[in-house]
Amino acid sequence: MKKYILNVPNLLFVILAALVSFAPSRLDARNPMSPAFAFVIAIIAVEVFFLYKLKSGRDATATKDIAAFAYAALLLWELLTSKLDILKYIFVPAPENVFYVFVKFGLTILSGFERSMLLLTAGFSAALFFGVLLGILIGWTPRLRNAVFPVVKVFSTVPALIYTPYLVVLMPTFATASILVIFLGIFWSTLMNTINDVGTIDKRIIDSAKILNVKTKVMLFQVILPYLLPRIINSLSVQLNISVMTLNAAELIGADRGMGYFVKRSIDYANYDQAIAGIIFIAIVLTALNSLILVAKGKLIKWHY
Repeated sequence: MKKYILNVPNLLFVILAALVSFAPSRLDARNPMSPAFAFVIAIIAVEVFFLYKLKSGRDATATKDIAAFAYAALLLWELLTSKLDILKYIFVPAPENVFYVFVKFGLTILSGFERSMLLLTAGFSAALFFGVLLGILIGWTPRLRNAVFPVVKVFSTVPALIYTPYLVVLMPTFATASILVIFLGIFWSTLMNTINDVGTIDKRIIDSAKILNVKTKVMLFQVILPYLLPRIINSLSVQLNISVMTLNAAELIGADRGMGYFVKRSIDYANYDQAIAGIIFIAIVLTALNSLILVAKGKLIKWHY
């Protein structure tokens, strides 16, 4: 029980909670302080998550170090803004004001999240499906692989951010432009990696399947695809981060709502508390999506090689 209570993160949690709840703010009337309850709820949520991870017993030292770093950063932020008023409020607002944005603009943020997730899901799933499917078909055919792979390798080196402004202008709607930008952002790399992975499959696996006289369809989707599945899932986190970055870049240019648009609009009007809240929200969404990928990996992949 002591290891759950007597540790540095919990000490920092108590200090931070007391500081937010009882220490007076030095911000003046020109920079009014928002209610602190949203920030307090966020701190409690971090503590609950920390205790849960600590109780799970997985790498307790790293869990404590991460929690201590998070609390120290929040404590420093609170001291330099709300309590000591050292940093310029207009550029670095107090955490109370930043987290209160989730209360004040919660519906707007959720609406933008819904829009962004719809576009992300459409572009990401389409790119993954066609990239893997075509990669298996091309990689299995030597002549086709030799002809197509060099072309794919060239296109995969061009970042989607470069042609994002052009696609936003070219396509009839922002939704189709965003889906296409996300699609192209990960399709070429997925296609290239799949073609390359098919070419590196252990020859003994292919020979064993041929001895059983399996059909081409079975070879491609019941032998090769299961072999590639761990590598595909392992690459999802990187592909997901690229997709979110590409989507946010597109939203900065031509969207009327979305996670990236919320941040851009806030910066345009110098509402930096809203901008920081939007950035924090995007980070939370990405962390949650990456966690889902880890769960999917544990459920779908039961084999190792």
